[in-house]
Amino acid sequence: MRRASSIAASFIAALLSLFGSKIAHADPSTTTIEQGYELGEIQHPRTVAMAGAQQAFGGSTSAMYVNPANLPLYRIYHIEALGAFSPQARRQSYGAAIADSSTSRLAGGFGGTWSQMDPDGIKRQFTDLRLTLAYPLGDRVSLGLTTRYLRVSQRVSAGPLGASLASDGTREEPIFSEFTIDAGAAFQLSDNIRIGISGRNLTAPGTALAPLGAAGGIGWSNGTVTVEVDGLVDFNTFGEARGRGMAGGEFLIADRFPVRLGYRYDDAMKTHALGFGFGYVDRKFSVDLGGRQDLVAEHRSTMISLGLRFFIDSGAGAGDTGESY
Repeated sequence: MRRASSIAASFIAALLSLFGSKIAHADPSTTTIEQGYELGEIQHPRTVAMAGAQQAFGGSTSAMYVNPANLPLYRIYHIEALGAFSPQARRQSYGAAIADSSTSRLAGGFGGTWSQMDPDGIKRQFTDLRLTLAYPLGDRVSLGLTTRYLRVSQRVSAGPLGASLASDGTREEPIFSEFTIDAGAAFQLSDNIRIGISGRNLTAPGTALAPLGAAGGIGWSNGTVTVEVDGLVDFNTFGEARGRGMAGGEFLIADRFPVRLGYRYDDAMKTHALGFGFGYVDRKFSVDLGGRQDLVAEHRSTMISLGLRFFIDSGAGAGDTGESY
């Protein structure tokens, strides 16, 4: 555990050096605030590569960020360090997470992420802390709940309306500092087919910083190949319900090299995006790289995400548990 923590700390320090230097010398943000903020979602490398299609088969630490009901999907004990970067939005994120579904039937996870976007503009900074608990009801149904604390600060008089109550920051206090709840359910329809549904920010804070949303998806997997189609509805960011469609696939080569591809259409932004990624899996750790590139958009944007995951007493190798890596 001490060795894993030391390596994870070194990994995060390297990400800070790599991404932080790029942010410091980048051009001003060329995206809208909403496009750069991405609903406040954590940009996990597997989720980014599959364009967000993770409602049914997004297990391990990614379950905490998409559908908490998937946390018991595989028997794992994982520690992960994450970093993400968007040059156009001038966004950088760094975080870590731990997930345990092997100690008992009640699976649990905790994650924390710090992000910043457009440091020479609105300089929005947000800290996201999540505690997830999930429980399988038999072999076919699982339920999950995530308690999320979100704190957002923003520079004064730097929003698109200047010194405005609608978009401005505050001098002494964060513009948002609240607890909210995500919840999910997953249903194993057969050995290969699974459905997932979830709701996010169910306390309905009524703000685009933590928008009320609902998502669902259906997927097929045989442990080597996984394909999934999802949909998401955002009720707050644009003042009316707007949708997002996502599809993704993953192919595990030689039990060691996952290759991922995804497609996303965002009705609110009118963007078409391609997701792509790959990784390496060992019996004790994995490294994942995910990217997403807008193909059609008024303001094209790129997202790159990198993750380093350690397997602590999971009791299985990559080939034994499918996405348990």
